Amino acid sequence: VAYTGIIYNSASRNGLQGYVSAYPPNNIKRSTSHFTVSGMNVYYNMSPTVIVNVLLSVNYYDTYPPYSFNPSFPSTIQGEPTLSDAPSTDGRSTKGLPVMSLVKNIEDDSWTRNYTYYDTKGRAVGSYSINHLGGYTKTESKLDFAGVPQETYTTHLRRPNENSVSVKERFVYDNQNRLLKHYHQVDNWTEQLLAENSYNELSQLSNKKVGSTNGGAPLQSIDYAYNIRGWMTDINKDQMTVPDLGGKLFSYKIKYNQKNGLTNPDPVLFAGKDVQPKYNGNIAEVDWRAIESLGANPPIDPKRYGYAYDGLNRLTAGYYQNPNNTGSKENTESIDYDLNGNITSLYRTSVMENDNTTATVIDKLAYTYVGNQAVRIKDNSNNNTGYEGTAGLPIDYDLNGNMKSMMDKQITGISYNFLNLPDVLNIGLDPITSQIKTNYRADGVKLRKENLKTSVGIAGTAWTKEITDYLDGFQYLNKTSSDGGASEMFSVAPMDTKRALEMQAFSLAPIDFDPIPVDPIVQNPHNPELQFFPTAEGFYDYQRKMYIYQYKDHLGNARVSYGMNRSTGSIEITDSNDYYPFGMNHLKTGNAYFGAGRYQNFKYSGKELLETGAYEFGARQYMPDIGRWGVVDELAETSRRWSPYTYAYNNPIRYIDPDGRESKDWFVNNNTGQLLYVKGVSDLSKADNSLKNLIGDTKQYERLGDDNMFGKNVSVEGVKGNALDNKLVRMTADQSEAFMENKGYEKAEQVKIVEREIESKGPMGEERIALKNHYMEQVGKSDITYVKPNELNKKEAIKDITYSSQWSSTRTISYTLTKPPGQSNDKTASFESLRKSENAKQGASFLNDLIKVIKPIIKK
Repeated sequence: VAYTGIIYNSASRNGLQGYVSAYPPNNIKRSTSHFTVSGMNVYYNMSPTVIVNVLLSVNYYDTYPPYSFNPSFPSTIQGEPTLSDAPSTDGRSTKGLPVMSLVKNIEDDSWTRNYTYYDTKGRAVGSYSINHLGGYTKTESKLDFAGVPQETYTTHLRRPNENSVSVKERFVYDNQNRLLKHYHQVDNWTEQLLAENSYNELSQLSNKKVGSTNGGAPLQSIDYAYNIRGWMTDINKDQMTVPDLGGKLFSYKIKYNQKNGLTNPDPVLFAGKDVQPKYNGNIAEVDWRAIESLGANPPIDPKRYGYAYDGLNRLTAGYYQNPNNTGSKENTESIDYDLNGNITSLYRTSVMENDNTTATVIDKLAYTYVGNQAVRIKDNSNNNTGYEGTAGLPIDYDLNGNMKSMMDKQITGISYNFLNLPDVLNIGLDPITSQIKTNYRADGVKLRKENLKTSVGIAGTAWTKEITDYLDGFQYLNKTSSDGGASEMFSVAPMDTKRALEMQAFSLAPIDFDPIPVDPIVQNPHNPELQFFPTAEGFYDYQRKMYIYQYKDHLGNARVSYGMNRSTGSIEITDSNDYYPFGMNHLKTGNAYFGAGRYQNFKYSGKELLETGAYEFGARQYMPDIGRWGVVDELAETSRRWSPYTYAYNNPIRYIDPDGRESKDWFVNNNTGQLLYVKGVSDLSKADNSLKNLIGDTKQYERLGDDNMFGKNVSVEGVKGNALDNKLVRMTADQSEAFMENKGYEKAEQVKIVEREIESKGPMGEERIALKNHYMEQVGKSDITYVKPNELNKKEAIKDITYSSQWSSTRTISYTLTKPPGQSNDKTASFESLRKSENAKQGASFLNDLIKVIKPIIKK
């Protein structure tokens, strides 16, 4: 793709298609001149068929375009020379590689400019991204021979004339390239050992030690256990029955085919919704104990949820069992569905209050639908917590199926951009209102959120504005108000947002303006608006110079967040969360925090909780109080069995949704040949920790194709019904080979080959004798995969470079070869035929040439 954009044209779609089809060369070429659209010069010739009115993105290959804002090209990165776009003496260059991309803001003509730099092997080792504010994020990587990162360096600057932030990471691996140690350093502060990993014989993570400085004891040592199928069963198993958890902060147990708790706390109210042992991957119960406040041990009996399902594997109830009163029916959800999978009723309780002997019912929701759209949700509990829908007011949608108002929560209006992402949202009724504006790039990446809260009173209008910048993971907060002051608390809008967000579930997170004094030796520069950025184990709280670590459950939900308080030198718990089955936080715990610009907002599924009470998943926003999305899945056509507003196939205890899109893919383990089918993930490296715990090292897997590569109905031995209806299917190596053979595929090895042909033309007496030598080597290991028979012995070229001098010529070719297992690499060598056919002739020719040279000498 060279560039993308929007055209404004009165012609019909068929008319435009006919115009394009009638013009034969439907491609464009790089140009030394440029045309300009949306404030950006484009170094391509303009397509004569379609004139772009709004430019959205531009991609460049082969050579870096001559923009005036280009950063200086690095001749080396971490001591290694880089590829330039001008061929070197051996012919190497960036030809064939993507080198730069430009992405426009949707709301204005500001751009993000991305550069990629390569080493001489064509591996990406550096990047430079200039953001829409004029700042940048620069990354550099040091790779080993196999291309595995050993060190990475990141430098980030929000905008010019501010202080930058630098991050250094080091990685240590074992002989199987499994990560053993991950070190992390911010600016010139002391390096931290983020994680030290141990693995069992199946390469599953068995122990992780987090948070060690200068070789000291870790903050936590976390143990993981699995069943024979490789499913995670326990976190810190041995500490579950220890009163103080043995110094651990969290213990968790998943029970699939075990049940120790209640079958049904109320067989009349929850008729037909019994907890039973499960043998199909569904979870029957989970137990947990957590230290939510230091010095206060939890009850020795664990908290527990028991889960009931219907015949379609949809969750119908989640029964919370308070260790002090297991039959109290607290924090329970019960759900009913229609034939399309839409929720028709949702019953939810909270805790026992005011000396009551029964749990408080906070939601008795009745849903009314037109098609799959919930047009009314009425709460018959008459309780103003949970969903605020006692009136059951209409819910409106636009023509694309996006929810544009929900008056029960005083969401008076939502407008969307062309990606169906909300750009303006209004909450509240006069005199207290809040308007949230969100800016995005054309690829859907969120850049900025502006929350303007207004209160109109007798004394006039008061306002507070919070601007959050999202820049490559670095999150900033700027807060201003009409009185010119800054509150000591990060607040939400007084009454309006409280109605949308379940503030009964949270305490307000306090603001921190760098309470840790600057180290006089380090003299660390300070950025007062940078709040935090993510790490592999949680977050780095920049204001407190504090690494935040997190215990997460099997779904990736943040359960306990903690770190080392630099002032006291002891561990500190900064956030603790329990969730209803569909993701809403338990109410009135006092240990869960929320605040503008805080890492504590990243809770359910690791996503950001917004002021509306919804979670930001990227492509859509999820509303846990009603268990639905408010926007149609943009890939809904790939999942026609489900309502496009359904969350996690109505089984949120088993399934996750990484970004709000439907996605289904087949993968192969390149070490074992085992097949894996996964819904919801196209890139396993970006999978949630819960999925990574199930499948092991994601680097071992290669994507084979999408879900329909074997048809729309796939039978797998041991899997009931259509395998595509499952979230995760994993086969053994033998089962995988038999399955693929039945589908017309053959097992194969994929290797990277480098061949060299060196021809010497040195002088010898009166004649020149040409000598040819051939070399072949395999780079890296052999990867197991599956291909169609006609793809065996197929080569995919990588490079073909020839270097010549007066006396010699060297040709080097590299390619990926797919071959039958065990077959010698040289059987299909590019120079093999030359060796076989010319060796004898070349030997005779050499002898004749030698005789010609020697004969005059002998005569003399």
